[in-house]
Amino acid sequence: MGVVFLTIYLLLALATGVLCQRKVHSADDYYVAGRRAGVLQVAGSLVATILGSSAILGSIEFARKSGWAGAWMMVTGACGLLVLSLLVKQLERFQGYNLPELLGEFYGQTVRKWSAVVIAIAWLGVVAAQLIGAAEISTAMCGVSYWKSLFVIGGVLVFYTAAGGQFSILKTDLVQAILVLVGILMVFCFTLTRNGAIPSASGLFSEKFSTLDLGVLLLAYATTYVAGPDIYSRLFCAKDASTSRKALWMAALTLIPVGGMLAYIGIYGGAAYPEHNGSVLLAIAQYEFHPAMSMLLYLALLSAILSSADTTLFNAGGLLAQFFDADLRSFQSIRRTRGCIILLGGASIVIALFLQSILTVLLGALAIYAGAFIVPVLWGLFGLRANRGFVLAAILAGGMLALGGKFLPTPWGQWVAIAAFIANLTLLWVGHSHLKRCNEKNATQS
Repeated sequence: MGVVFLTIYLLLALATGVLCQRKVHSADDYYVAGRRAGVLQVAGSLVATILGSSAILGSIEFARKSGWAGAWMMVTGACGLLVLSLLVKQLERFQGYNLPELLGEFYGQTVRKWSAVVIAIAWLGVVAAQLIGAAEISTAMCGVSYWKSLFVIGGVLVFYTAAGGQFSILKTDLVQAILVLVGILMVFCFTLTRNGAIPSASGLFSEKFSTLDLGVLLLAYATTYVAGPDIYSRLFCAKDASTSRKALWMAALTLIPVGGMLAYIGIYGGAAYPEHNGSVLLAIAQYEFHPAMSMLLYLALLSAILSSADTTLFNAGGLLAQFFDADLRSFQSIRRTRGCIILLGGASIVIALFLQSILTVLLGALAIYAGAFIVPVLWGLFGLRANRGFVLAAILAGGMLALGGKFLPTPWGQWVAIAAFIANLTLLWVGHSHLKRCNEKNATQS
């Protein structure tokens, strides 16, 4: 039965991609959905994008190992959205399609070009984390092998994303967000009825999760909500700043209780299935749910994956295409973007084939992005500028330090991650001072 339902679902996804391709009449439709989205559309798309398999299964895995600290992933993400709501006025003036274009306005086209490549490469890990979750879900649903599930789901995802673009993504995300929230609520209510099986769990802070861990999570994870390409791509579709601000608040207030529910599910699953090697959420669905309930949960999670992974992959493809084509406002750029989506999608499938830990892949990719780009984006939004050479040096130094920190044991790796932000900020400050001196010198000579 699972194979039949999954086949129908994937065929519908393929058909949706074909139909949405016919609706794309301009670059604005493909990249920013015509900038006509309302509050519910943007908020639903934000929630659907954030609550992909990596966030859901990753939060549950986190809680399984660290107790109630697993709630911090969604709570810190919500904090990031609330901070971003204070900055939407600065974003309203921007009429581009993505984050590197914004960086290009701040620091010049060289920074735009190379930041597009670096973000696209870092985002491979985020897409791979989504595919890992998709493969685990389809394996539990149908009983087929992990690698077969990975290639089938990955292939459908790549086709659907390349064909439909942002216009179709935004149109379907609200429904997909509702599906995944219903699925999470269903599992949470079920585990509440069995709370006698849950032993006392570690609190929000413990020897498994310290205040230093929270600080690193805020820097490497929550900041990607303040200045993340996927989040910005949603806001660029909004019709005005007020719409963006209301949507951010709505999404943030949704994530906070979801974080608590996911943590509870992880604690329950860790107690009920201490020896289980895969996702405890899928174990609960497989061993405790009625088959019809399990199927509903599987389809809800697959909806989450499609709504999150297609956004991430779409953005990565557009960023890589921008390395070759500075102007994305033509149908030629759309064709190039589709080619880049296919290339990056294939690379993500390979990564997911060899690295099967969602949390490791997700947090590693986000740490690299955060160390490289959070400070430069916020620096520019606050009206500060810097010499482009120093900006590129800051991006490289921050990204490399953040990457290096992922290979070091605790707490050394955490301190290196913090050092990435310090190095980034220091280089930008020096670059700002250098640019200021050059401008003063030119003004004196003129």
